[in-house]
Amino acid sequence: MIDFQQFKIKVIELTGLERDALHIYVGIGVFLITLMLTRKWVRYHRTRLKLALLVAIAFALMGEFLDLRHSYPNLSGDILAASIHDIINTCFWPLMLYVINRWTPLFNKDD
Repeated sequence: MIDFQQFKIKVIELTGLERDALHIYVGIGVFLITLMLTRKWVRYHRTRLKLALLVAIAFALMGEFLDLRHSYPNLSGDILAASIHDIINTCFWPLMLYVINRWTPLFNKDD
Protein backbone atom coordinates (compact mmCIF):
# COMPACT_ATOMS: atom_id res chain seq x y z
CA MET A 1 0.00 0.00 0.00
CA ILE A 2 1.25 3.46 -0.92
CA ASP A 3 1.64 5.97 1.90
CA PHE A 4 0.49 9.59 1.77
CA GLN A 5 3.94 11.05 1.06
CA GLN A 6 4.53 8.67 -1.86
CA PHE A 7 1.05 9.49 -3.18
CA LYS A 8 1.81 13.23 -3.09
CA ILE A 9 5.12 12.72 -4.90
CA LYS A 10 3.39 10.67 -7.60
CA VAL A 11 0.71 13.36 -8.10
CA ILE A 12 3.40 16.07 -8.36
CA GLU A 13 5.32 13.98 -10.90
CA LEU A 14 2.19 13.20 -12.94
CA THR A 15 0.87 16.77 -13.02
CA GLY A 16 4.12 18.70 -13.13
CA LEU A 17 2.57 21.23 -10.75
CA GLU A 18 4.19 22.80 -7.72
CA ARG A 19 2.95 21.80 -4.27
CA ASP A 20 1.34 25.20 -3.65
CA ALA A 21 -0.62 24.95 -6.91
CA LEU A 22 -1.83 21.48 -5.97
CA HIS A 23 -3.10 22.78 -2.63
CA ILE A 24 -5.06 25.47 -4.44
CA TYR A 25 -6.52 22.99 -6.94
CA VAL A 26 -7.47 20.53 -4.22
CA GLY A 27 -9.22 23.23 -2.19
CA ILE A 28 -11.22 24.56 -5.12
CA GLY A 29 -11.93 21.07 -6.44
CA VAL A 30 -13.18 19.72 -3.11
CA PHE A 31 -15.35 22.81 -2.62
CA LEU A 32 -16.96 22.60 -6.08
CA ILE A 33 -17.37 18.81 -6.06
CA THR A 34 -19.05 19.00 -2.66
CA LEU A 35 -21.44 21.66 -3.98
CA MET A 36 -22.32 19.45 -6.93
CA LEU A 37 -22.68 16.22 -4.96
CA THR A 38 -24.86 17.73 -2.24
CA ARG A 39 -27.22 19.47 -4.65
CA LYS A 40 -29.54 16.47 -4.74
CA TRP A 41 -29.78 16.02 -0.95
CA VAL A 42 -29.33 19.50 0.53
CA ARG A 43 -32.14 21.81 -0.42
CA TYR A 44 -30.79 25.23 0.57
CA HIS A 45 -27.89 26.75 -1.33
CA ARG A 46 -26.50 28.50 1.76
CA THR A 47 -26.36 25.18 3.60
CA ARG A 48 -24.53 23.59 0.66
CA LEU A 49 -22.06 26.48 0.65
CA LYS A 50 -21.33 26.03 4.35
CA LEU A 51 -21.00 22.28 3.94
CA ALA A 52 -18.65 22.65 0.96
CA LEU A 53 -16.47 25.10 2.89
CA LEU A 54 -16.35 22.77 5.89
CA VAL A 55 -15.42 19.80 3.71
CA ALA A 56 -12.62 21.81 2.03
CA ILE A 57 -11.30 22.85 5.45
CA ALA A 58 -11.53 19.24 6.66
CA PHE A 59 -9.52 18.05 3.64
CA ALA A 60 -6.86 20.70 4.31
CA LEU A 61 -6.61 19.74 7.98
CA MET A 62 -6.56 16.01 7.19
CA GLY A 63 -3.77 16.48 4.64
CA GLU A 64 -1.70 18.51 7.04
CA PHE A 65 -2.32 15.99 9.83
CA LEU A 66 -0.93 13.28 7.53
CA ASP A 67 2.06 15.47 6.65
CA LEU A 68 2.79 16.30 10.29
CA ARG A 69 2.37 12.67 11.29
CA HIS A 70 5.08 11.80 8.78
CA SER A 71 7.35 14.51 10.23
CA TYR A 72 6.37 13.97 13.87
CA PRO A 73 9.70 13.06 15.44
CA ASN A 74 11.38 16.07 13.80
CA LEU A 75 8.73 18.78 14.17
CA SER A 76 10.12 22.29 14.14
CA GLY A 77 8.82 25.81 13.78
CA ASP A 78 9.65 25.76 10.06
CA ILE A 79 7.61 22.59 9.52
CA LEU A 80 4.66 24.03 11.43
CA ALA A 81 4.88 27.31 9.48
CA ALA A 82 4.89 25.37 6.20
CA SER A 83 1.87 23.41 7.40
CA ILE A 84 -0.05 26.60 8.20
CA HIS A 85 0.93 27.96 4.78
CA ASP A 86 -0.48 24.82 3.14
CA ILE A 87 -3.76 25.09 5.07
CA ILE A 88 -4.14 28.72 4.00
CA ASN A 89 -3.35 27.83 0.36
CA THR A 90 -5.94 25.05 0.39
CA CYS A 91 -8.70 27.05 2.09
CA PHE A 92 -8.25 30.56 0.67
CA TRP A 93 -10.20 30.23 -2.60
CA PRO A 94 -12.98 28.07 -1.17
CA LEU A 95 -13.43 30.76 1.49
CA MET A 96 -13.42 33.51 -1.16
CA LEU A 97 -15.99 31.63 -3.26
CA TYR A 98 -18.12 31.17 -0.15
CA VAL A 99 -17.92 34.87 0.75
CA ILE A 100 -18.61 36.05 -2.81
CA ASN A 101 -21.51 33.62 -3.18
CA ARG A 102 -22.95 34.38 0.23
CA TRP A 103 -22.65 38.17 0.48
CA THR A 104 -22.62 39.51 -3.06
CA PRO A 105 -25.09 39.24 -5.95
CA LEU A 106 -22.33 38.13 -8.35
CA PHE A 107 -23.63 34.56 -8.76
CA ASN A 108 -27.34 35.35 -8.41
CA LYS A 109 -29.61 34.41 -11.27
CA ASP A 110 -31.12 37.30 -13.18
CA ASP A 111 -34.89 37.36 -12.75
